[in-house]
Order: sequence, then structure tokens, then C-alpha cells
Amino acid sequence: MRGNVAARTMQWCVIGMSMLAVSSLQLSAQTGSGGRDSSTSGVVLDAATNQPLLRARVSFVAGTDTISATTNANGRWSLPSLPARQWTVAIRRVGYRPETVQALLPNQANPVATVRLAPLAISLDEVVVTGARRAQRLKDAVISTELVTRSDIERTGATDLASVLLEQTGIELQGGHPAGTGVMLQGIGSERVLILLDGQPVSGRIAGVFDVSRIPVQMVERVEVVKGPQSTLYGTEAMGGVINIITRTPEAGVFNASVTATAGMQERRDGAASVSYGRGPLAARFDVGTRTMEMTPGRSATTGALAARTDASFKVRLAPDSARWLEASLLALDERQRWQSATLFNFGDNQQINGRIAGSWQRGRHRLSPTISTSVFNHTSLASRLPQPIAGDTGQRQVQRLHQAELVYSTGFGSMKPGHTDGAVREQPVSLGAVRHALDLGVQVRRDETQSVRVTGGLRSLTMTEPFAQLEVRTTDALSIVPGVRVSHSDLWGTYVTPRLAARWHVTDGVTLRASAGDGFRAPDFRELYMFFQNTSAGYAVFGNDDLTPESSRNLSVGAEWTAAGQYLRAQLFHNNFRDFIETRPITAPGQVLAFEFANVDNGVTRGVELETGLTRGSLRLEAAYNGLSTRDNATAGALLGRPTHSARTTVALLLPFNVRTSMTGLFTGRTPMQRDAETGVITSWRDAFTRVDMRLARPLPGSRAVELVLGVDNLFDTQPAQWAGFARRHVYTAFSMNFNNTSFR
Repeated sequence: MRGNVAARTMQWCVIGMSMLAVSSLQLSAQTGSGGRDSSTSGVVLDAATNQPLLRARVSFVAGTDTISATTNANGRWSLPSLPARQWTVAIRRVGYRPETVQALLPNQANPVATVRLAPLAISLDEVVVTGARRAQRLKDAVISTELVTRSDIERTGATDLASVLLEQTGIELQGGHPAGTGVMLQGIGSERVLILLDGQPVSGRIAGVFDVSRIPVQMVERVEVVKGPQSTLYGTEAMGGVINIITRTPEAGVFNASVTATAGMQERRDGAASVSYGRGPLAARFDVGTRTMEMTPGRSATTGALAARTDASFKVRLAPDSARWLEASLLALDERQRWQSATLFNFGDNQQINGRIAGSWQRGRHRLSPTISTSVFNHTSLASRLPQPIAGDTGQRQVQRLHQAELVYSTGFGSMKPGHTDGAVREQPVSLGAVRHALDLGVQVRRDETQSVRVTGGLRSLTMTEPFAQLEVRTTDALSIVPGVRVSHSDLWGTYVTPRLAARWHVTDGVTLRASAGDGFRAPDFRELYMFFQNTSAGYAVFGNDDLTPESSRNLSVGAEWTAAGQYLRAQLFHNNFRDFIETRPITAPGQVLAFEFANVDNGVTRGVELETGLTRGSLRLEAAYNGLSTRDNATAGALLGRPTHSARTTVALLLPFNVRTSMTGLFTGRTPMQRDAETGVITSWRDAFTRVDMRLARPLPGSRAVELVLGVDNLFDTQPAQWAGFARRHVYTAFSMNFNNTSFR
């Protein structure tokens, strides 16, 4: 592959930051948990894994006096000398059952020297933002939202987003062209699933597919998945749903450094390092990483394959008080791909830059949130009979640019009864007060540009202006109804309106019902509108069509959720009608050179059920899920291709002797139709069912909770189905990580 100065520079940054993190760990060993003498201190641990809990809050309350401390990465907290009196000590952390003890301090042995918090089967107090475009508890989200937490990410042992999503229920990965891994939701393909980074769209689709394996997870705090049309809040491409990647935010008063190194089969060599520091109102975080493997995403063959990526991300946050904050972030990616097709080696060189500036200003019940974002993707494709590109070959270059500005105004009105809140988490400065109703008004201006030799004219641009509104009405303390609408306008294809109506009902403290009905749309892209591609060796040509209209869909979803302290059960039914999907159709008479044209030709249905349950008992955690899918292509009266009828997942996590944490995940993907006869519509090729088992063991080094060793195996039994979208062989890896965190008193 060609040398790249930027990639080598980022790799040196990884080495430099690794040395910095190691120095920080050595300093931590010398100074302890802050270097101060404290008469009262303790440790907070996870009762299921015996691991320390970061950001657990320990509060001492006596009358009107409250003194609090927050745990660091070692689970430790400490306080200065306390007055001798009877204290009520509350230990809390989101995702765990709180503990409260009575203590006479400092005249008796410290009863909170070591506290173990039991994890909840599902944490309904986690903050999510995607379903409503504002922060709210998962419990109070009107739109059903699936959350992949940082703990879930770490449990997979993955270093890229595709490997994380692979182990989630109802998410099907699709192979891309020429190389990449797309995401399918509710039977709707990856071209129609919107990928967001901190709530903003990112460019980088090749032949309509966004390769999620390109995204590193070192910088990711959580992933929010909302299935079904979300065009009311997010516009085009959100027909099948939205995957919102939320990056890790630096905290005031916290220093953090970490280093991770992973090595495995298929010549896997991954490394990542991060530094985060906050002082006063200003906090910043910097992540760098490199990932190399002799395979190509979305392709099963490994002969001649290579994927090498280097990334760097930066986020800085200024928060003078709880009512104002300003945040800027940047992600830069450099990728080199190689795969072999017959006698040719194909190469894909990709560079991506995503930048974002966002802020929020609140006064009373009024909040204003402006955001400006830009995303640039540069793709170059080359081919050679050698494992290296031909010297001087510039290849075919395509540049995508996406710029967006948005302004959202939120307000609340009406008062809740005493004891109720608007669903905001106490630690998050997002509450509009104890309001009964909430109104969100916004406008987005988006400009897309594509520059390519395959696009007629070489350069095309499109500007869209899209106002939207939603109103959350609480008819009772338990029932919320949310109507919303978006109006999208473009000079190319006109105006499109996408309404939605959703409702959430807390039947009891543990039972919640949700329902939504809404429309989605996807605007035709530049490839479909203006493409001109001629493959003389294969004898065919593909033409764009500037008479295309937006694709559309209509969705109905209903779901139920039951939760208790140690268990939960979820069920959801969905039905999607899609219309005018854009596909290619032949436009030449028999005997002539083949020519195809994009057209609004496909209509059909996807419907199904998703079931999920979980249980925690001591150190044991069990999860199981099932996804049933039925599809119909109206043109052939048969099933849509590439959609499995059944899929399932089972996860078991357990703390073994010698402080070894283990997790095992079983994934089942049912028999899947792959090809059909063009004339009769009969399925002619099927992909066999695929059962995959992943296992991971992790153990901290003796005497150190900051250093951890990991051994993992993906596809333990080396199952190898034909026609699978991506690598499907056994993969063994080992990882080493170091973490240091120092949290100031609060």
C-alpha cells in the first residue's frame, strides 16, 4: 500500500500517549488516590464482577449537612475528617441498586470501607438523547430505544463498531460493495439506516453503504439504536432507523489516561490510547488508535486481504455553569483496504474528517441549542495485478461533503405534581424544571456535495431546508403522547412531509407500554440521480435518473416492557410498508449491450417481532433475545433477499474463582434467501443457518485493578457458512489494558 505521512504520524502519537499513560500509572502508584490524608475512605465495587466502580457517589447526610465524594477508576473515595455524629451514608451509581447504611463516625469502624453494589438487569436511569433529540431517562423515552453501554462494548472485546453491533439483537450486518459492513434494521437495508456521530450525520457511503467497521470504539461512550422510521426528527436516510454513536465526554475535575493493545489471528494488531483532563469549567479528551488486520470488512475471503486504519479524535467542553456549555469535537480517520478479485488486487484508500461545534444555553424553562457540523469523505479506488498499486496510478476519486447547521429550541410548561420530575437525571444539566409538557422546535439546513468522475458534470450539490416540531403532552402523570412533523424541501425533488405520533404509558412502576406510527423517507442520492458508469470488460452500463422521487415508508410499532430489580422482559411488534424504493432496471432490448437505469420500482412489506429478557443473580448475568422477520417483495410476491427469518442471541456472564470474569455470547442467524430467478421470482440460492459462539476471559493483574489481561475467541467452533457477509472463521485474540483515573471531591 502507499505510504502515508498522516498515518505514520498518528501511529507515533499512539506510542507517545502510551508512554504518557504509563507514566501516569507510575505516578498513581507513588501518590495513591490523591496524596491526601483522610480519616474516612472506602472502596465501591461491582458485586457481580468484583471490579471497582468509577463515578459512584458516596454521600454522608446528617440533618441539613451533606458531604459527598465520587469514586475514581480504582473505586476509591475519601473525605476529610468528619464531625462525630450519626450519619446516613448513601452509595449510588446509575445502573446499580443503591445502598444506604447508618454509621456513627468517626468513633467506630468504618462500615462503608468496602461496599458492593448489585447491578440492575437493565438500567432505566441511563440517559438517552436520540428518540427525542433531548436528554431523558431510558425509562421515560417515548420512542423505544436500545442502549449499548460502555460496559457492553468492553465486554465484547471489540475495537470497531461493526463487531459491537454484531452481538446486538435485531441488527443484521450486510456486506458492502466494494468493501464494507452495513447495518440492516427491521428488514430495511443499510442504505436506509442513518448513522449519526453525536447526533450529526456523517458522510462516507460507498454504493449506498456506510461501513460501520470504520468507526473505532475507544472514543465511544454508548450507542443508541432506534428502529423504524425516524425521519420526523432526522430527515433523509432514517427510514429503517437511526444508530447514534455518542462519544466519551471529558469531565471537570477528572484526569484519566488509558492504554489498550490487542493482538490476534489474521495478523490482528490494534492499539489505542487516551488522555482526558478537566480543570474548572474546561475539560478535554484526546484519543488515538491504530487497527490492522489481514481481512477486508464485508468480505469473507482473506487471500490478499488487508484493512489498516489509523484514527484520532479530540473533544473539548466548556461549561461555566449548569445552564451553559459549549463543545467542539473532531474525528479524523485514515484507512487502507486491499482485497483480491480473480487475478486483480483492488485497493480502497479512504480519509474521513468529522467536525462539530455544539452549545446549549438555558434560562428557566427555555433552552436554545445550536449545532454546526461538517463531514468530508475522500475515497480513491485502484486496481493492480500486484499486491501494491501501480506507481503513478491516481485511481478513481470520489469526494463527499456534508455540511449541516441546526437550531433547536426547547421549552416546558405546566407543572408536575410534587415528587415528580420531567425525567432528567439529577447529574445531567438538562432539566427544564418539573414540567408536564415539553415543546421542541428546530430547523436544519443541510448541503450535500459529491465530486466524482462517475457523476455527470463531475460535481453536484444539493441544499435542503427542514423545519421540524414535536410536542410531548402528559395527559396524566403516567401517559405521554408525542405528535411530531418535519417538512423537507429540495429544489431537485420538491417538498416531503413526515409526520409521527407516539405514546408511552407507565401502567405500573415496572410495566411500560409504547406505541408509535410514522412516515419515513429517503431522498435519491447523487449516484442514483446522475451516475454514468460503463464497464466495457463486463459489457454493461448504469445510468442515473434525474426524474427520481423520494422513497417512502410507513411504520407501526407497539411494545411492552416489564422490569424488576434483577430482571426484565421486552417485546415489540413492528410493521413497515415501503414504497418507491430505488433499484436498477434494464432499459435495453434483448440482444443489445446491457444498460440499466435507476428507477422508483420496488414496493413491499417487512414485519416481525423482537423479544428480549435478562436476569441478574449475584455474579451471574443472563440475557436472551429472539427476532422473527417476515418480508414481501410486491414485484415477485416472494421474500426480500438477504433477510433471515429467524435470529437469536444468548449471553452469559459470570465471575469465576481467582477473580476471572467470563462472558459467552451465542448468536444464531437462520436460513436466508440470497438469489432468485429473474423471470419466475423463485428463490434459487440460500445461505445456510449460522451459529456463532464468542467467549471472553478477563482478569486484573494480582495487586492491581488498573491493569487487566484479556483472552478472547470469536466463532469458537469455527463455523463457516457460505455466502456470509464478512469473515466467518475462528479468531483468537489477547488484549492488555491499563487505566488510571483521579477524581476530585465534589
